[in-house]
Amino acid sequence: MERIEPQRLHKANNFDALRLVAAFAVLFSHHYPVTATVPPSWMNVAMIGGVAVMAFFVISGYLVTISWFSQPRLWAFCAKRALRIWPALATVVLLAMLVLGPSITTLPLREYFCHPMTWNYLHNLLLDIRFNLPDVFAANTYPNTVNGSLWTIPMEVSCYAALAAAGTLGLLRWRWVWACCCLAYLLWFLTQMTMDLRGVMTHWWEFPAYFVFGSLIATVNGWFLRHRFACCTAACAAGGLLWAFGFAYSALLLFLPAVLVGVGTLSWPVLRHAGGWGDVSYGVYLYAFPIQQTVRHLWPELGFSSSLVLVATLTLLAGWLSWQLVEAPTLRLKRFLR
Repeated sequence: MERIEPQRLHKANNFDALRLVAAFAVLFSHHYPVTATVPPSWMNVAMIGGVAVMAFFVISGYLVTISWFSQPRLWAFCAKRALRIWPALATVVLLAMLVLGPSITTLPLREYFCHPMTWNYLHNLLLDIRFNLPDVFAANTYPNTVNGSLWTIPMEVSCYAALAAAGTLGLLRWRWVWACCCLAYLLWFLTQMTMDLRGVMTHWWEFPAYFVFGSLIATVNGWFLRHRFACCTAACAAGGLLWAFGFAYSALLLFLPAVLVGVGTLSWPVLRHAGGWGDVSYGVYLYAFPIQQTVRHLWPELGFSSSLVLVATLTLLAGWLSWQLVEAPTLRLKRFLR
């Protein structure tokens, strides 16, 4: 039986740029409800944010699967994922609880710190998501929500856990076995759980489907890279055909992963330098919502465009600081995971 050979992705690729675009797309989609702005009739704001999150899951499924193939050891795999997720998450949660909350709340500080909701916010570190701090942003247009972006992180970690379990059970040891598992999940999802059939989106199955598709591509990475253009063309054709028949969500699942990975694995002159100042996309994703809420709280008179520019600037700075001060230092610990 054919074993998986480690696939090493060239560092000068387009993935940093794609993740950064996705992070700012989430910020943009959130800015409409945060500022109580009615979007143009032609714009599906929720779908913009949704597609951005789907892009994150595709890229993650692809890169994390390659990581397992390169070092198929449970302890190393779990440690790498923990170093990527928790230090930045812990920082944003503690800053919200200990700095932002006391600065914004209308409660006396003693009452704020004695309130059970304050300490319940620490459940975010256990991926038991809590959105509220006592009397923080209570008067905002989008009230009582400190960080509305955290809810996808438990899904992401669940995908990591499922991949680690599959690897431990030996399902990733041979190419065809894991490919069949991925195809089985995708077939089940497309015939049983997709929004096109059910009329309601089940995020806990929808986003993992994109992760699984990214993992499937990583499983046949060598073949995919050799036939990248043909795969992307076929994905566009299949997606376009389903779209024409009214299966828009199924079309997106068939179209997005191949095209996204196809572009991401390329090395274009501008996009490949997007990570030159660091991989700030995760920090942008984590800090965007609390910054949006804070700007809305402090300057409610700002219009949509002016507040968006201010928020984007502050969020990019926060993402860069998160990378420089938290993420990059902790990720350097991966060198000990040999």
